[in-house]
Amino acid sequence: MSETSANAVDYAATFDEVHAAEREWLARRRQAAGMPPVHDDAVGVAFSGGGIRSATFNLGVLQALEAGGLLPRVDYLSSVSGGGYVASCYSWLRSRVAPVPPGGVFTVAVPDSGGSVLDWLRGHGKYLVSQRGFSIWTLIASILASTFVNVLVLGPPLLAAVYALTLDWLPLAWPAWLSLPGGHVPSGNHGFLLLLLAGAFSLAAFPLVAIAFAFVSGVPRLARIDRIDRLRVLMGSMIIAGIALIAVGLIPIAETLGEMVEHLFATRYAEAIGHHMAYLTPILGGIASMLLDRRKGDNNGGRLTTIGLSLVVYGLLVLANHLAVHEAWLPSPLFFGFLALSVVLAVVSSLNRVSIHAYYRARLSGAFLPNVDAGPVIEPGEFRLDQLGPGHGAPLHLINTTLNTTSSDNEKLRSREGTSFFFSPVYTGSTTTGFRRIDRYAGGAMALSNAFTISGAAIDPDMVATRARSVSFLMALLNVRLGYWATNPKFGDRRPPPLPWWWIFITREMLGIGLDEKRHHVHLSDGGGFENLGIYELIRRRVRFLIVTDAGADPSTTLGDLGRAIERVRVDFGADIDIDADRLYRQRDMALMQQPYALGTIRYADGSAGRILYIKPTLCAGLTADIYAYWRANPAFPDEPTSEQFFAEPQFEAYRALGQQIVGKLIGATPPPGVAEWFEAIAEMQAKS
Repeated sequence: MSETSANAVDYAATFDEVHAAEREWLARRRQAAGMPPVHDDAVGVAFSGGGIRSATFNLGVLQALEAGGLLPRVDYLSSVSGGGYVASCYSWLRSRVAPVPPGGVFTVAVPDSGGSVLDWLRGHGKYLVSQRGFSIWTLIASILASTFVNVLVLGPPLLAAVYALTLDWLPLAWPAWLSLPGGHVPSGNHGFLLLLLAGAFSLAAFPLVAIAFAFVSGVPRLARIDRIDRLRVLMGSMIIAGIALIAVGLIPIAETLGEMVEHLFATRYAEAIGHHMAYLTPILGGIASMLLDRRKGDNNGGRLTTIGLSLVVYGLLVLANHLAVHEAWLPSPLFFGFLALSVVLAVVSSLNRVSIHAYYRARLSGAFLPNVDAGPVIEPGEFRLDQLGPGHGAPLHLINTTLNTTSSDNEKLRSREGTSFFFSPVYTGSTTTGFRRIDRYAGGAMALSNAFTISGAAIDPDMVATRARSVSFLMALLNVRLGYWATNPKFGDRRPPPLPWWWIFITREMLGIGLDEKRHHVHLSDGGGFENLGIYELIRRRVRFLIVTDAGADPSTTLGDLGRAIERVRVDFGADIDIDADRLYRQRDMALMQQPYALGTIRYADGSAGRILYIKPTLCAGLTADIYAYWRANPAFPDEPTSEQFFAEPQFEAYRALGQQIVGKLIGATPPPGVAEWFEAIAEMQAKS
């Protein structure tokens, strides 16, 4: 049963009601922890994204804070992506273990494992394949299965649509001059011909619109800025649409490429090769372009990869046409059976559960939510967020994700391509969608494992790194995605109609449409797509003391995640963060002479102030010999790439121990009586350095 306040409204259009409900939750949390009520002294801890590297480093941070007696004083625990792995582990353990043993929750025994929670986590560093019976082949098989099912759902309607374009149903003929040497003039294919004519018309009409643009711009009574801008947008759209429609309309001509090969090369293999040349040429050309881009490295900016993926997508469309024209089974009962199966799956099955997101969630919950011997048996993967009640005395957990807004009508949201969307034991939502009580959202079934898996969905179409249309199209087609289609909190009290949502969701991802904050379903992915440190929602709540660990990959010490977070909170909340983190950049080449922290101030828009402690995984003096040994063997440590998600024990221990020892040194041999006193001691230490 939820412990959300009975006074909390089901749906809150503004954050004020959410904040009031959270303050009531925190008051009960503090009472359970034996602390005075919250006034202006709220404490927040933020764990950044960074995959398993962030999870292991922040495990050590949690252990140090716990050993120093500071964790009971933390009110908010905000996490992003990999930081959420271990933050969710801590929230789960605190909900299941009472009282906390003297050595901390990570010393609790895991039944039938022969060790503690720490031992369990250490043994699951390769979390994607660490469970018994799992291997890299299990992962590969799961990816291929999700791709196969997605193609099974999308393939039949796509082939049916292409088949409809090949039919002869208009009194039109293709012009003879369009044929390739040795190739025949296409007959029928009137759907493609109409697309070709529409593209030609779009380009042919461009000069007329350009003349109208010049006329409107020259007449003062007509030359309104909004009217001129609409004409500019129209001209750009006409060029894009014209090129795209012509390219698709010419697919029947591209199909005769094989006939040209047979005409030009009179060999016994020409016919066999030519039969498949039409679609193999763009596909192989696209692959060659991507390989060439990889060989050139970063100097080409990925342009050849984008071109290559565009060619691959075009080759797949030509292949669909090839199947529609040359395969007799397409209009057969067998094909209509597949089409019926596609419709049933699109309506009944869940894209979220079939995609690799479901595998990712299962592996994360299996690795980071160990079933400890406490209370009634609960399936960790189904443990609900609203079960994280304040009576355990643990921090209120904020799990940060990104709501995709690439096609929003709001210019600010569209330019950012995403906005903050959080899950918590009290409410879930964003400023753009409003907020709904977590026990009334998604039928009251939002699981902790689902929330922190969404927060770590780093591979997804239509993100900043994958926004090229050909990239997103191909990723959606092959179901290479970790993102999640969630109910919009604004419509959380309404059951969606029984529509083929699978088709709808994938089409939105392929074409980049319907990705905004106003639909019944919104698309959520990695919280780092908006802000990777996890401090955005803590600044919104005006915490007095903020501890943030930046464990994202940053081998050049650019401090990019910190910079973006500072910019976002200034623009959205009028909060200014003043922190001399640039000294970490200046010290980046001073091995063992660096200071892995910086203390700064926060000035809120309402005139109140706070302090921020920024901690970064950094080699420094006074660490144990095993950390230095690992560093000498692996010079990229502690900034090994986030793509490395398979941590063996030495790697796991190096990052965990680094986090524990950095924070342990900041706390000192004598734990401070409170967070305020701890920050004062750090300020004195920083002034002397």
